[in-house]
Amino acid sequence: MTAADAGGPPERVAVAGATSARPDQPPVGRHRRAVLAGVLLRVVLLVAGVVLVVVFHDRIAEWWDGLVGVRWSWVLLAAGVALVSMHCLVLQQRWLLRAGGGHVPLLHATTTIYAGNTISATVPVAGAAASAAYTYRRLHALGNSTALVGWALAVSGIVATATLAVVLAVGSALTGSLVGALGAFLATVAGVVPIAGVLLVLRHARSRTVVVRLVGRTAVLLARWVPALRAAHVDQRIDDLFTSLGAFRLSPATGGRAFLLALANWVLDIGCLALALVAVGAPVPWQGLVLAWAAGALVSSARLTPGGIGVVEAALVAALVAAGMPASQAVPAVLVYRLVSQWLLIGLGAVFLLATPGSPVRRPRGGRRSAT
Repeated sequence: MTAADAGGPPERVAVAGATSARPDQPPVGRHRRAVLAGVLLRVVLLVAGVVLVVVFHDRIAEWWDGLVGVRWSWVLLAAGVALVSMHCLVLQQRWLLRAGGGHVPLLHATTTIYAGNTISATVPVAGAAASAAYTYRRLHALGNSTALVGWALAVSGIVATATLAVVLAVGSALTGSLVGALGAFLATVAGVVPIAGVLLVLRHARSRTVVVRLVGRTAVLLARWVPALRAAHVDQRIDDLFTSLGAFRLSPATGGRAFLLALANWVLDIGCLALALVAVGAPVPWQGLVLAWAAGALVSSARLTPGGIGVVEAALVAALVAAGMPASQAVPAVLVYRLVSQWLLIGLGAVFLLATPGSPVRRPRGGRRSAT
């Protein structure tokens, strides 16, 4: 599980793209719509699971045969590491909401993050957006203001990108080559530039005005083909969003905790891959391990198939073979890694998604604008 999936670059944490219900709607109507959407989502998830088993039953049987002979004590340890990695995202989201004056109980935060990860991983192409919308609505339904939830998810996504860049930079540097050093530099730039851009837009009025104007002009052009944009006042809504997000302040202590938890999420996931290699009796290629993991994570973020089934395994095996590992060891190691870091978490998220009832919107919290 990665922060791009919860929410994702790669599969774990993302910025919310959903909006709250109109204030003039009766509360009963909102609750009924939420319950109906929850039931529909559960039905779609069940159907998707059945379809996956039917369509990929040959590959699943092949994978099961490949798991014969592994050391299950190491597999259990890898599964524990994967769960701890996921828990880092749960704690990060709770601390960010608490820093802005909101609150979410540990149980609700856990079920929401796991369920969001399952949606992100199993919905092709649009998984990240669907997961962000689900997480946004769930956290808001638990009594947090829309502005606070949007801010917390935005910070989570930014920190995930920055820490991923750090991990890729270290992995590239470990190769000891000029190409690796160049890769480390590019990874660092890729992590710093988006963060600097977001901070500039949120803190600098002129930069925000330019972005809002560009978005407004783009919306006017798209309105020729999308009638819903003609009276949507997109520029005003974007300006209001930036204003509300910029009203919150991230203290060094809160930012440091969020950064360390996001970094721990990535590092533990890499550790899960290393334990999977040990479980099949393969030597761990430490110099190429991070880049091999990154190859799988980046392919997974494309969400070409549900759960990345087939394409992620192929990318990881190819990367491990390129790092000098025999295919006879790379294939079962990748199967073990995917079993504990992906399918175990998807299964738990599916259970939480099916078991979690629709929640009525409570009185919003999160009016405090200084994250201390």
